[in-house]
Amino acid sequence: MPIEGFDYKAFANDIAAQAIEILKQPGTNAAPDSLTDKDKKTIIDTVRKFCYMAGEALSNDTQIKLTAEQASLITQFIGEWTFHKSIDLIKGKIPLQNRDAILQVIAANIFNTAKLAVIKKMPQDALINLVEEKVKNVYADELQKLLKKGALSQKQFEIAINTSNLNDMVQKTEDQAKLEQIQKGDKLTDSVNDKKVLKLAALAIILKKIPEKKANEILNSIDRRDAQHVVNYMKMSNIEDKIDHKIIIKTLEEVKKMLPEPENVNVEKLLKKYHKLLESAPPDVLSEIALKERESVKDFILDINFPAAEVFPPQVIKSLILSIEEKINDY
Repeated sequence: MPIEGFDYKAFANDIAAQAIEILKQPGTNAAPDSLTDKDKKTIIDTVRKFCYMAGEALSNDTQIKLTAEQASLITQFIGEWTFHKSIDLIKGKIPLQNRDAILQVIAANIFNTAKLAVIKKMPQDALINLVEEKVKNVYADELQKLLKKGALSQKQFEIAINTSNLNDMVQKTEDQAKLEQIQKGDKLTDSVNDKKVLKLAALAIILKKIPEKKANEILNSIDRRDAQHVVNYMKMSNIEDKIDHKIIIKTLEEVKKMLPEPENVNVEKLLKKYHKLLESAPPDVLSEIALKERESVKDFILDINFPAAEVFPPQVIKSLILSIEEKINDY
């Protein structure tokens, strides 16, 4: 018997329409600019299909009686996670023929997990965390199966498992909110975090005005977490209007301290020592360290044959190696 007030066809179309709105807007926090039109169409079609199937199954279930709100919540979980994991599979360069099967397994697990939790009247916050953990584990399991079958190389596996569009979206949103706080004139504290926001935003403004190659050299020379914030700020079209120019000038001296001093570096010797370090480090540790790194740095960590000398300047290589070595030693 249909669920009163729950039109699963209309709801599936509504979730798909939300995905369309997100994907057609340039620079949105929820999706990368690198998606092609074909990628976007596939994501939208998949979101609509899975929401439709989930809604239909819930409506036709004769064993349980759900409210329209409960059915909508379960279906929305499937739509939102299908959206994010579709992007992760694309960014993670998973072969096209394997993507739909992985998404189906994820959707099925969300359906069963969320439905059972709803029946047990689990609080919504706990339910959200439960579904997220289930998605994370299922995604990792499916990638591991492809690795064992030889459908993925170790490098592809490491890149894909460390890709998270949801985490990227959250970080971009937090960065934007912080700058909007500055723009509104809200009083910042003297905390290290607030001071760093100004430094990184000022650096972003400077990097937008210099050649891309030089900007990338500087980005690759600083801590990867700081670099990701800088990249997020650089993508904001009106960042120059969010910070007073006097503040920018004042923070430039602090920004200089973030950059490495020029020096002569024996790249061959450094890389030889670094490769020995990689060979001795456990693969799971390297995978954890590579989490959220920029693509080129991920490759530098996960691929011993990565042509670092052709990609990074000598000072950047030294800085990266020191940072990676410290992180390995922390485990």
